[in-house]
Amino acid sequence: MTTGRDSHVGRERPPLAPLVGQSVAILVLYAVVGAGAGWLWHRLWDAPTGVAVDGRFYLDLAGLRGEFPSTGWFVVVAAGAGLLLGVACALLFERSELVTLAAVLVGAALATYLMHRVGLSLSTDDPARVARSAADGDRIPARIEVSGRSPFLVLPAASLAALAVAYAGFPKRRRERG
Repeated sequence: MTTGRDSHVGRERPPLAPLVGQSVAILVLYAVVGAGAGWLWHRLWDAPTGVAVDGRFYLDLAGLRGEFPSTGWFVVVAAGAGLLLGVACALLFERSELVTLAAVLVGAALATYLMHRVGLSLSTDDPARVARSAADGDRIPARIEVSGRSPFLVLPAASLAALAVAYAGFPKRRRERG
């Protein structure tokens, strides 16, 4: 026996197709920007040099100074991309905040992966491998790399922070329903 109206009566679930479309659009956006960010990371980085000695690769003094910028540029580019993508997703995709949040999390991981893979694919070969067949004193450019695991969290963290700020700062615009 029920009295009154059930709380779920009169409420319609949103159609699933637009939510799936929104998720796919977010993933595609993150994939494209992630690949572009990998290209930008590689372009901003100046490869340090080293020398081959007895079949081994050693960074020279200038190379030792230039080793950090690889990770530093990765962090800078990832933070910028994450912030822009988070704000864009919050403003462009307003159908469902929870779907947007889930897609942004997956998209940010995908973008980080693609950024890293594209940057590595544009870089030179592994200098340790090149040094094995090089003559002593040959100059060899270093390979772009990321030190540690924490830089891989920058793009997802920046995306989530931007999404949160955008949701808090720009209330959801409600469409008139007739």
